Amino acid sequence: MDELDDPRVLFDDSAVIDVGAREVIRATGGDRIAFLHRLLTGDVVGTPVGGGSRSLLLNLKGHVVSDLRVFVLAHEVRLVVAAGQGTATAQALNKYAIMDDFAASPDPDPTLGLLAVHGPRAIERLGAAGVAVPGELGRGALWSHEEVPWPGGPIWAVHARACGAEGIWLFAPDTARAAIAARLAQAGVRRLTPAIAEALRIENGEPVWGAEITEDYFPMEIGLDRAIDYGKGCYLGQEPIVRIRDRGHINWRLVRLRLREDVIPTKGDPLESDLKPRAGRITSAGRLPGETPAALALLHVSVPEGAEVRIKHGEELLLAEVQAITPAA
Repeated sequence: MDELDDPRVLFDDSAVIDVGAREVIRATGGDRIAFLHRLLTGDVVGTPVGGGSRSLLLNLKGHVVSDLRVFVLAHEVRLVVAAGQGTATAQALNKYAIMDDFAASPDPDPTLGLLAVHGPRAIERLGAAGVAVPGELGRGALWSHEEVPWPGGPIWAVHARACGAEGIWLFAPDTARAAIAARLAQAGVRRLTPAIAEALRIENGEPVWGAEITEDYFPMEIGLDRAIDYGKGCYLGQEPIVRIRDRGHINWRLVRLRLREDVIPTKGDPLESDLKPRAGRITSAGRLPGETPAALALLHVSVPEGAEVRIKHGEELLLAEVQAITPAA
């Protein structure tokens, strides 16, 4: 599939984008809904069949163990996690299911993967490629989902958002994804280059596993406030989360930095400011065409929005302005 480096296609038409590889966990058993509801941060009980949401598995300290999209089906719950997290997350969930009718395991198909088509014409373009995604799915709530027909067997379609644009995620075996991608290419749909997709993610303040999301931070420090249902009962790691909410004390927050110079910093570059000599670190960085570079960073809460920080990039000191971001959905 031809690649395109013009981000406007994601908002004028549609494109295939790289949102990172994902793994699917299948949760079964009569207690699956109640069990996941009292373990995860999100509202699983209140999610209808065909609905989904973002949720987190925390440890007892309130730090993030796994970032999940939770999807409720009639006979199971599907949990989508970053590549490499499937087995560890399933094992962590099963560890807590002592007296519960619950089991979690990675999807048995090793070829199952994700094809993401985003943009206002995504459903139309997929339809032309032979994937009959209902228009109602694209107009429905974020993370709604259903299985759609395909010659080799049904594939799973999800109404998703990434890189600042809504679209459709298709979970299907390798052969089906390859066939759909080939049909999309024949119809003129191109793939957005990974560098541009990454730059759009950064511009839109979307944290991902392994960069912004690690086991070292609380959810609200890394832009994941919306993955917490503060109105529900107990969940793993709730006590420190509620204590932070009530006392308002965190050390770090996720911000976007707009660089002054045309130099892209490196993940891990340290930050300093007049207010805080050790002010944080870069987690991701990129650049859109015609724009100065942008970065996501974990910054100490004492450094306000609009302030200038210095990025130690090798022997250089790069200047950047602190910009607030909206918590991720």
